[in-house]
Order: sequence, then structure tokens, then C-alpha cells
Amino acid sequence: MAVKYVSFLGCQIPMRLPCTEIASNRVFEKIGLEAVDLPGYSCCPEPVISRQLDKTTSLAISARNLALAEELGLNMMILCNGCYETLDEANEFLRHNPEEMRRVNDILKRYGKRYSGGVEVKHVVEVLYEDIGPDRIRLNVTKPLNIRVALHYGCHMYREKKGADIMRKPNMMKELTSLAGVEVVDYGLERLCCGYPTMLANEEFSLKNRLLLKLNRIKEAGADAIVVACPACNIQFEMGQIMLRRYGENYKIPCMNLMELLALSFGVPYKELHLELHKSPVLNLARRMEMT
Repeated sequence: MAVKYVSFLGCQIPMRLPCTEIASNRVFEKIGLEAVDLPGYSCCPEPVISRQLDKTTSLAISARNLALAEELGLNMMILCNGCYETLDEANEFLRHNPEEMRRVNDILKRYGKRYSGGVEVKHVVEVLYEDIGPDRIRLNVTKPLNIRVALHYGCHMYREKKGADIMRKPNMMKELTSLAGVEVVDYGLERLCCGYPTMLANEEFSLKNRLLLKLNRIKEAGADAIVVACPACNIQFEMGQIMLRRYGENYKIPCMNLMELLALSFGVPYKELHLELHKSPVLNLARRMEMT
């Protein structure tokens, strides 16, 4: 059976990490997942601050994005942890609060849109694991990657509906990562935030009391690379390593998205993925793996 979803990329992937979009499309092609573009989508919006500033506006923006998927008659697959939390929580809240849904639809009516709660929202990790399945992923791994990787799941990946197992999606991600032929190393601080949300408020705290703690442990664990599923976390690990040089720290650990890791293990040539767009030495790592 064909698997088909609307693909929600968010802001960061197309603007700052197009290599993740390229890799995702190559993976989807190989596993038979049809990812449909969502014309006219906007910021999700951002999950931490926007709802505190104006809850109704935040919900209306989310509902508009969801309404676009409803118009296409497809459920939504999200490639960003923050977008996943925003849209999934907005979807659940509005479905169970008819008065708020009415208020939001009054806003959307001005723009010719209407939200009805008719789509499901899933993280790309859920789609790969539940809809495609580990067996089909495994069948497409033609070039197992003989490296050691540390996983950073990202705070928003732990979000689950009330009473659910918060490790459900992280465990899926860990298994999917292992299918690429890598060794996943534990470093003890997997659940610590990378520091991205606090960067605007306190750069030094974000870098030294969050990111640096993780980098120290990851280095001690002997990881060759960091694998993430969130573009914001990817940016924090890459730009943060550069910014830490101001504080006398010198880290150059490659950080890539799960989709890039899978694409490489599927035999997609690294030159096609434009890994040179990374701010950490992902390209150098890919070149070394190509030679082994």
C-alpha cells in the first residue's frame, strides 16, 4: 500500500538546512513514501514563545497550516521537532475546545480558510517506523555506515499525549538510526536540552551550561558524529561549536540529520546531498566513509 503524506518542512530546513530536505526526498523516493509539498504554508508558529505572547493568534496560525493539509485531504508529516509539538498540540487542543475552534475559524474566514480538525499530525520518525516499518528501511540499506554516533533526540520529541510513554518516539529514532549500520553510543545526557531555546535570552548559559555539557560527554563517549531529528538542534550543535571558540573551546564534531544518515546508508552519493552546506565537518566525515 502506498504511503502518502503532506510534508511540513518548517522554516529552518528550507532556509538554513536544505541538505536535510534533499536527503529526505531521496530517502522517501527509495522507500516508496510520497511526500506532497504544502503550498502557502507559514511558520508553525514557534512553540515556546508565540503561544505565550498571544495564544489565539498562535492557534490561528497553526490552524491555517492544518487547514491547508485538510484541503489536500492528506495527513501531515513533520520534519521538525518544534513544528511537530506546535501543530500536534494545536490540533489536539482545538479538537477538544469547540469554542476556541470557532474563534480561530472566525479569524481564518477572513483569509478563505476553515479548520475542522480533520487531519492527523505525525513526526517523520513515526511515519518511518509505523507506516514504512523497520523491515523496509533495512532492505534499502546498501552501504552500512561503520561509525559511532551519539543521538540527540530534542526536547519536543518527548512530547506525548497524556499518559503515553515519552520514550516512544526516541526509541523509534534509536532503532532507525541503528538500521544504518552505525553503533549508537550512550553518553548519559541524551535528554538534556541542547540550549537552542535559551540562546536569545542568555548566549553564555546556552553554550556553556547546555551545549558544552553535551559535547564534553559525547566526545568522552568516542562518537564520530551527532545525529539529530530537529533542524533547530542541528543549528545549535553546528553554530554553537563555532561560537564556543569565544570561550576557549574547540569542538569540531559533525552533526547531521537522521535523514542524511539514512540517505548515506541507502547508497546515495554524498555529493548529491550537498553536505558542504553544513557548518560542522559532515562533508569530511562522508568522504572518509566513502573511502572505507
